[in-house]
Amino acid sequence: MLKPETRPGVAAAENGLVTLDGPVGLAIAMTPEAAAETGRRLIAAADIAAKQASDALPLD
Repeated sequence: MLKPETRPGVAAAENGLVTLDGPVGLAIAMTPEAAAETGRRLIAAADIAAKQASDALPLD
């Protein structure tokens, strides 16, 4: 299993594209439309993952 990254990536707008730079050399360029949809999908997945993590906590 991959070790999860704890540092967020850095997004920027350059020449009409959105770039995302992350740890260990991750770099991607997207159209504004692709970046916006990716952002929505990331937020939805983060919400699900946070719920899964809280559901896994032991009850006192």
